[in-house]
Amino acid sequence: MRRSYKDIVKLTGIALAVFLGMKYILPVVIPFFIAWVLVRFLMPGAVFLERRLHLKKVTAGGILLVLLTGAAGIALYLLGSSLIRQICNLAANFDSYMQKAEHLMKVCCSAVEKNTGIHAQAVESFIYDNMVVVEQRIQTYAVPGVLKNSLSYLMSVLEWLGVVLIVFVSYMLILKDYEKLGEVLKKYGVYERARRINAAMMSLGGAWIRAQLLIIFIVTVICVLGLTLLGYPYALLMGIVIGLLDALPFIGTGTILIPWGAFQMFTGKFWFGVCLVLLFLVTNTLREFLEPKLIGDRMGIYPIAMVAAVYIGICVYGVAGVALGPVSLMLIIEIWRELQDERTEG
Repeated sequence: MRRSYKDIVKLTGIALAVFLGMKYILPVVIPFFIAWVLVRFLMPGAVFLERRLHLKKVTAGGILLVLLTGAAGIALYLLGSSLIRQICNLAANFDSYMQKAEHLMKVCCSAVEKNTGIHAQAVESFIYDNMVVVEQRIQTYAVPGVLKNSLSYLMSVLEWLGVVLIVFVSYMLILKDYEKLGEVLKKYGVYERARRINAAMMSLGGAWIRAQLLIIFIVTVICVLGLTLLGYPYALLMGIVIGLLDALPFIGTGTILIPWGAFQMFTGKFWFGVCLVLLFLVTNTLREFLEPKLIGDRMGIYPIAMVAAVYIGICVYGVAGVALGPVSLMLIIEIWRELQDERTEG
């Protein structure tokens, strides 16, 4: 009984330490962590270029980082330009969409009058009044807030540029002294423990993150291709939105595809709506098939625990909690296992 009490206290302490670390320490060290991850990722290529082309390792690593950054920049530019084009088209056709929405609203109000006896005009007036209230609140709070915070947005952009610079400099310095840093860290007893926890996190947590990113990418590609084949003009924009929603276990692709499909069927585009429902079935089945294949039972964590971790992560960390919540849970579990193994060996 006494040991159980100590275990609860210890587990609570671990959870609190992980929370404080993720909440307050991670934002400070994130540039150096990104630099370290880049070094681990590009180190084999830098060593290969060093041996084959007789370049200095720092020079080879710098070339690889520039190539990686350039490729990522080109991909983001192409993706961003397509997204901006679709957003501009959406804004240009906004009036026509509003007219269609108004026509649909009149049809719905007429259906309400037919089935409930409530006058359609009264329903329309109620909807319009609430829309006016929402519009007034947006004009009162949102627009002045955007104008007021324009300077802070500019400062945020400058801060991000500073972070990018720190990542680049840290990457070059870590790459240069990678072996020496390893020798220095090995002198500290906590290093071996941290190394084992990191290895477990990279094996299990890394597998989970890679699997989720791969599934989100595949779902996004399928949605974009499917909507493109259906002739939807904003396929890229909507496909990305649906793919990102698929990352949330309690939301998923059905949040958009099912109501959208039902709406299309109701408004006369029956086969378009059917295709949207089929697209949901394909993406949902694909996730259910791929997730066990990519992750399997290696995590040792019940799915409901991961859902809870995402929800708690959002409550604690904000939007970043979608990723930080599960990572925090896995880190708590690995630290606990490490301490239990040490107690068993002791």
